[in-house]
Amino acid sequence: MRDTIRFLLSAGVMTVILAACGGYGGSSGSGGGITCGGGYGNACPAPTATLTAPAANTTVSGTVTLSATASAASMFGVTVTKVDFLINGSVVGTATTSPYSVMWNSKSVAAGTYSLTAKVTDSAGGTYTTPAIMITTTGMAAAAVVMTAAQIFPMPMSQGMGMGGLTIKFESGAVRGTVKLAGVNATALSINEGFAGATGPVLIRLAPSARDASEWQVPAGALLTAEQLTGLSQGRLYLIATSAAYPRGEVRGQIVPAGISVTFSTMTPVREAQSVSAGAGGVIAATVDKNALTLSVHVNSTGVDDADAARVASAATGRTLAVLSKDPVDMGHWSVELAPIGAAEVSHFEAGRWNVSIATPVETSGALRGAISSPAH
Repeated sequence: MRDTIRFLLSAGVMTVILAACGGYGGSSGSGGGITCGGGYGNACPAPTATLTAPAANTTVSGTVTLSATASAASMFGVTVTKVDFLINGSVVGTATTSPYSVMWNSKSVAAGTYSLTAKVTDSAGGTYTTPAIMITTTGMAAAAVVMTAAQIFPMPMSQGMGMGGLTIKFESGAVRGTVKLAGVNATALSINEGFAGATGPVLIRLAPSARDASEWQVPAGALLTAEQLTGLSQGRLYLIATSAAYPRGEVRGQIVPAGISVTFSTMTPVREAQSVSAGAGGVIAATVDKNALTLSVHVNSTGVDDADAARVASAATGRTLAVLSKDPVDMGHWSVELAPIGAAEVSHFEAGRWNVSIATPVETSGALRGAISSPAH
């Protein structure tokens, strides 16, 4: 009798366990395992997820990797079907396979602080959303552009200036903005392509405002191509205003996104140089991308047309950072673009430890030289 009671109790316990697992009305998962969610309405264990990148309370820029780990009740045959990544509650990307990650263009939103969450959905319809973390973005390319005569070579004898406010959406290429000029009777104003110290083609022509002759506006519907957006991110675009007095440009301003530094410095004859006239000189326009770790330099010089070599060097290490090429048409123009540099070299740039020298057949060690100004100056 006792054995019979013991058997019935055991069977009863087994019945409870099967019911809890959906054994009555449930279905078998892959591999023959018992699933939850059967006819008795037994709920499956919820899926779980954890955000792994970026870290909370960090500042991000450009394209960012959003990552999370996720799991479902695999013992019941339930699998993860997708992980959605949400910025301020809106889905910005979805991953369906592990590792769960997406690339998000942080420049698709304005600069500011945003909440980031990951929402996992499993094959049984269960969902789970991670606690939000806060991240700060440098945002879409919004630039305040200062336009002066000093950014044009040779420099016009103009006291004019301009101030532009531009916003560019990287996901679409849409451009909007206004430029206000002072002391310039402009005949045209445009966004052009070219690094500081170089000239390039017109990309977008601005239109004068009907209500204010000193104000120019980006026309509605203006767009940059993907290639031009890449140039923008490298510091390759600029604003320029021309006038009847200065048809090659009266004031100019480089469009400088976050992470880019642009400096202008002067070159003078080396004291020991014997074959260079006192009027010789030049202007160094340096563009440093601290995100991509690249250096672009354009030098415009006079009085050394016979120069046959030019280089950028670090006074901190004595190393040559880049060799400049001579323009075959403009004999005073030397340049290098997107030359790779190291993180340590960026710190030397910020400390004002870089210089440019131009050599001639006679002055082989340098006829003109100039220190590249640090961004702080």
